[in-house]
Amino acid sequence: MRHRNYAYVLVLLVPAIALLGGFLNDVSASGRVVDESTGDPIAGAQVIYGIRIVLTDSDGRYVLDHLPRGAKYSIQSRGYDPATGDTSTTAVTMHPFALSLQVNEIDSGDPPKGVPKAEIRLGDTRVGGPGTDTGSVVAAPYPQIGAKLLVCAPDHDTLNIEARGGAATPRVVSLTRGIQGCPPLPTPSPTPAPSGSPAAPSGSPAPGASPSPTPSPSTAP
Repeated sequence: MRHRNYAYVLVLLVPAIALLGGFLNDVSASGRVVDESTGDPIAGAQVIYGIRIVLTDSDGRYVLDHLPRGAKYSIQSRGYDPATGDTSTTAVTMHPFALSLQVNEIDSGDPPKGVPKAEIRLGDTRVGGPGTDTGSVVAAPYPQIGAKLLVCAPDHDTLNIEARGGAATPRVVSLTRGIQGCPPLPTPSPTPAPSGSPAAPSGSPAPGASPSPTPSPSTAP
């Protein structure tokens, strides 16, 4: 009878231990998702664990309940490289993969007129454009965050900006109509002729010269 009681206790104890272990292993993940280039919250980002998806709120915050301790999840948002987190993550910084600008002309009416063929320059390098006739221009991949960029277009004065924003939605910049235009890009240097070519062996005919005819042997009388 005593052994039977022990068996009953074990039958009840095993589920209780499993339930307690599951309770202790059950955690929630919460954090905030921001744009690396601006520090602004990213609303509507997808936080994905398996088939479960939650969206960040207007302040970039999210909560995923009932996860195994140490579980990893992914974060995705249009205009950004994917990111990952785990149950200890409290802040997620997402890197934009392209800088999108909408270039408008100052004092061109309402709605403003887009500046055609706009370009984005980084030093002497064109990193975006020429853009569309409606003022849209994209630099991909995203330039170094905070880099000094030049926005230019034919028949317009140039504008200096920093590489920030413009990931999920185009960043709007405005150019004044003028005569500056885009500065000329460096002309590539001509490729030098290869040096150190081996010299032709002595006695070889010059290139393009016809070989001398071989004399015929004389006939004995």
